[in-house]
Amino acid sequence: MNKEDIHKAFLNTTFRIQGTPIIDVRIDKITPELNYLNSWVFLTAWNPLPKILSEVENKRRNLELEEDIRALDLKYNKGVGISEDEKWQEDSFFIENCTEEKANELAMKYGQLAFVCGERNKPALLVYTQKSNF
Repeated sequence: MNKEDIHKAFLNTTFRIQGTPIIDVRIDKITPELNYLNSWVFLTAWNPLPKILSEVENKRRNLELEEDIRALDLKYNKGVGISEDEKWQEDSFFIENCTEEKANELAMKYGQLAFVCGERNKPALLVYTQKSNF
């Protein structure tokens, strides 16, 4: 995949928060159900591009990320990123009141190209990590 294809794939992904209720987040869209939060982040440790890892390795990495989130004493829900054709999914975390700076730090730690973040009454943003060359 080239950069344009990767960017397009991110833009067409549904970022699903697996709570009660289930909430779907889309990049460049406001999610009214999240307006009670000052800020939030959607992040995964799965498949650091360009690598595609085994399910076992991805789950191990996400457990480590979950431990990092807990150590920061941040409230979170499990989530999943779902490709437009629904053939690809990655387990993720929806983290409440996490700063973009902290999210970037975590994303870089796990080799992620990007993450999704949002603020009250604003559309969700795709943020490329500071070292992604994107």
